[in-house]
Amino acid sequence: MINGKKLSENLVLDLGPSNNNPRNSEGSFLRAPDGAILFAYSRYTGDNWTDHCNCDIALVRSYDEGETWSAPEIIAKAEDFGVKNVMSVSGINNLDGSLSFYFIVKENNFTTTIARAVSEDGVNFKAERCKLNGFKAYYVFNNDRIERLSNGNLVFPAAMVAVSQEGEKWEGDRNFTSLVFESTDDGKSFTLLKPRINLSFAQNVHTGMQEPGVYEHKNGVVRLWARTDVGFQYECFSINNLKSFTPAEPSQFTSPCSPMEWAKAPDGTVYAVYNPIPNYNNRKIKNSWGRTPLVIRKSLDDGMTFGEMNIIEDDEDRGYCYPSMFFTKDESILISYCRGGHEDNACLVRVGINKIKLSEIE
Repeated sequence: MINGKKLSENLVLDLGPSNNNPRNSEGSFLRAPDGAILFAYSRYTGDNWTDHCNCDIALVRSYDEGETWSAPEIIAKAEDFGVKNVMSVSGINNLDGSLSFYFIVKENNFTTTIARAVSEDGVNFKAERCKLNGFKAYYVFNNDRIERLSNGNLVFPAAMVAVSQEGEKWEGDRNFTSLVFESTDDGKSFTLLKPRINLSFAQNVHTGMQEPGVYEHKNGVVRLWARTDVGFQYECFSINNLKSFTPAEPSQFTSPCSPMEWAKAPDGTVYAVYNPIPNYNNRKIKNSWGRTPLVIRKSLDDGMTFGEMNIIEDDEDRGYCYPSMFFTKDESILISYCRGGHEDNACLVRVGINKIKLSEIE
């Protein structure tokens, strides 16, 4: 296992599968106008948990900085969009003071689009489609990925595989290309930008550049990273307002094929949450898909260098993935992530929220 400080575990929410609710997974946080912390996530129904099965967007709320949580409520239904599945939530505060939780709409022709649940008060939500300006394809927009740039625009990274004109599911090659959508109207519409980001040796990999995230540095440079199946998160940079990106190269973050997330605290400290160890011979892998342990590291220089690994969870019988982060008023961080284990038969079906004091993270 890795060398690192084991953080105190404070699991404040643990939503496992149950009857007619086979999966709870990828989510994102926002602060409501009344002070409550909102956590929206993918809530599956029926008897099957796999990615394309029945799923709605649910929400729980906390009035005590994440210590306790309400019962789930549905804020967006797949049937309202004429589909079976809406999933993978990213939250952002709107410029007019309202808030939005964005999610994928999995269309019936095996393409995807974007929608959002909008609220002025954090209590009543209206689900609506966003206009997607780009060619039809299967786009993966991961949870907690939408970011607001310093110019006020929203940027939403995605990974894409093409589908046939008939909308048939692709067969065989799952090599994804990373790309970026941008919104200049506060999320009402998103336009696909020109850059297409691939690995230079794409013919030798199975996944390509999957599940990208972005971070804007203080100098305006935008960093994009993505999971791969070659032992690292790969990264590239845009120095010209997303017009182009540098070639993707290995980052300092070793990783299995599992997503990484960054977040900036109010004091400017940057935190990265990810799985640091790739699969290798003789490693014990049970239900984790190699996604254990889950660690957090912090950067005091705007994400240029990161400190020691702090272990959030490291049970080899569990898989930890799809993190999101939120900073509380009592100097703590809430980290949500999938954490299914042996009793669940899959890592994706159980979502938890861990509350960690920032002072404990080295």
